[in-house]
Amino acid sequence: MNDQTSWPNEHIALDAVLRWISSACGHEVDTPEILQTKWWGVTARFGSVVLKASYTPLFPQVTGVHALLERIVPKGAPQLIASEMVDGQLWTLFENIQGATAETVGTPEAPKSTAHELARVQSAVSKLDLTRLPVFDVRRVPSALLEDDLSDQPIELVQWLRDAQPQLQLDADALADIPPSLDHPDVNGSNAIMLDNGCAILLDWEEATVGCPLFSPDRLLNDAYKLSSVETVLDVYLETLRMGGEEQVERAMRLVPLKLAHEFRAYARALNWPRPHTRLTTLLLKLAQKRSSDGYLNTWLSDSLEPVV
Repeated sequence: MNDQTSWPNEHIALDAVLRWISSACGHEVDTPEILQTKWWGVTARFGSVVLKASYTPLFPQVTGVHALLERIVPKGAPQLIASEMVDGQLWTLFENIQGATAETVGTPEAPKSTAHELARVQSAVSKLDLTRLPVFDVRRVPSALLEDDLSDQPIELVQWLRDAQPQLQLDADALADIPPSLDHPDVNGSNAIMLDNGCAILLDWEEATVGCPLFSPDRLLNDAYKLSSVETVLDVYLETLRMGGEEQVERAMRLVPLKLAHEFRAYARALNWPRPHTRLTTLLLKLAQKRSSDGYLNTWLSDSLEPVV
C-alpha cells in the first residue's frame, strides 16, 4: 500500500505545510506525527490538529459535508478548521479528537455506540438542505456498474448482474422511500473515536455523499459480526434512525456491494491506476450475488478477503 514512515517531501513540502497550519491556527505548531501515508496522500497530527493532504483530490465535497455536520447538536464530526486547494492538492485541517478507536476498545459496546452515533447524525442531517452535495440516487445503483466497462470481470458474474436487474431494481425502488441523508461508506472501528462518556464520534465524513442512509452500516455490521453482536447493533441503529426496518436493511445490503464497486472503480481511474480495482470489483460482485441468495447475515466482505489456507 506504499506506506511510509518519513514525511513525503517529494509530494508535499513540510515547510509549506507548517506555514499553512500555523496561519490557520494562529500559532506555531508541533512537528508532525505521521498517521498514514499513501502514494495519493498523507494524514498527520500536528499537536491539537490533524492534516489530511490529498495529492489527487477525490472528495472536494468535504467543506459542504462538514458544514452540515457542524449544524447538528451535538456536532457530528471533528471540527473542520481549514480547507484549501494548494497547487492542485486538497489540504484539510481538523481538530484532533482524543480517545481510543472503537477498534482498539474491541468490546460489543463500541459498535453499539458507533451505530447510535451514525444513526443520530443521519437522522438529524436528513432534515437539512442537502442540495449542494453530490448525490448517488439509490435507484441508479443496480445499473450503474453495468454502464461501466466490465470486460475485466468474469463473464458469469456480469451475466448474473444483468439477469438480477429486475429484482435489484425492486430493492432500489423500495429504498427510494427512505429519506436521503449522508451515506458514509467507511463506518468501521478505526473511524470511530470513543469518548470518555461512552459515546462515539465518527471520522472521515469527507467521503460521504447524499444517498440511502441504510448503506452506511455495512462495514459496521461486519465489525459487529466479529463480536457476535450484529442483531444488537442493528437494533440500536434502527431505533435511533427511525427510518426503515430490517427488511429495508436487507435490501440495502444486497445493493451496497454494487455501489461500492462503482465508486472504487471511479476512484481508481481518478488516481490514474492502470486497472480500475479489478480484483475488488470481482469480490464485491460475488458478495452481491451471495447476499442475493444467502442473505447478508451469512455473507461478509471480510470473509471473502481472508487468505485462502
